[in-house]
Amino acid sequence: MSPERASPRPSALSTQDSALRVALVAPFGLRPKGTTIARVLPIARVLADQGAIVRVIVPPWDDRSRAGSRTSEGLVEIVHTHAPRSLLGPPAIVWSLFQEVRRFRPDVIHAFKPIGYSGLVSALIAARSRSGRSPLVIVDADDLEGPSGWAGRGRAGLGAIARGAQEQYTLRKVPRVTVASRWLQSYAQRLRPNDGQILYLPNGHSESGTVPVTAPIEGPASLVWYTRFTEAAPVRAAALLSRILADQPSSTRLTIIGDEIRIGDSDRLVDALADAKIIQRVDWLGYEPGRIEQHVAERSGRLVAIYPLDDDRVNRARCPSKIPQLMALGIPFVAEAVGEAATYLAGFESECLALPGDAEGFAARARSLLNDDALRSEVSARIQQADDRWRWEATASGLVAWYEEGVRLQVTRDSGGDVSP
Repeated sequence: MSPERASPRPSALSTQDSALRVALVAPFGLRPKGTTIARVLPIARVLADQGAIVRVIVPPWDDRSRAGSRTSEGLVEIVHTHAPRSLLGPPAIVWSLFQEVRRFRPDVIHAFKPIGYSGLVSALIAARSRSGRSPLVIVDADDLEGPSGWAGRGRAGLGAIARGAQEQYTLRKVPRVTVASRWLQSYAQRLRPNDGQILYLPNGHSESGTVPVTAPIEGPASLVWYTRFTEAAPVRAAALLSRILADQPSSTRLTIIGDEIRIGDSDRLVDALADAKIIQRVDWLGYEPGRIEQHVAERSGRLVAIYPLDDDRVNRARCPSKIPQLMALGIPFVAEAVGEAATYLAGFESECLALPGDAEGFAARARSLLNDDALRSEVSARIQQADDRWRWEATASGLVAWYEEGVRLQVTRDSGGDVSP
């Protein structure tokens, strides 16, 4: 049984009054991972606000409680496919994705991640869209997925090799690609030399849920680490924290807001913090929507965040959505200048950005922010102002126009016209 070809309606550009129909294919469920909730849905909202008709299609293989459900969030329709627990589960999910895409009849299919279900569906639809009026297929890359990236952090075997092969094949074959980081942009350009169909689309933040930091600064400041335990090796992170806390009063505490994605990550961090003899100064909060905003509201003006990043390919390629969120909340923080962190914090090098691996430079910046109320207040105001450019409304502002340009080229190509520059 072969998947049905996605059959779009006539192009949105064929009549002036018709709206662009966009299917966003998520890589996995809304929980526990972050891409769907932190990247796919915010982009969907921006597209809908710009007049597109948007459906988010979610394969909830890791969030089966939502399988088969249909909801709306404002102008965005969210459809979860079926996800049976059986040997036939994977092909059933693929078939369900195809069916949902076909029924929606999109002008644009934007699939997130070039691997897994979303990568497979996008590559197959792109391969079958060789003649006749067909949807524009785009794939988004927000991580390096293969053996030199995320797959290499586990046991690199045949699965990791297959993941890397699918990533490269999909990024080469689809008509257009969006990327979350400059590193991934260079990576995609190497796979698609002289292509010109790659769009840099960094993560932003959504206005809803932000809590302005306006209360007077009172009492001792404390540290907060907002994490999923994937950014820095536990032993190195514990050593950084120990260095920061070494000359701070015993009342200075660290709050960790986060839950593990990979089993065992939080246990390894607990062991590392215990070995560094600072575990007694740590408070643990789970990773729930609104938790960081609540923490900010309770300790307004008295927080300093840390964001350590190992200097490896995973972190050079990633675009941490937590950084613009911290900026929007007005939390002064210290990060290592790895990948997109340096882009977000351009202009804050002396206060907030340490060189990769510079433990003393990192700790010194954190201590300065902890100990200097005036500096903390000044950086808070500046960092919130700088974050205006990282709202999703800004980072994704040109996406509809880019879609429309691609659809025009697709229509011309399908009709046998010249699409050369």
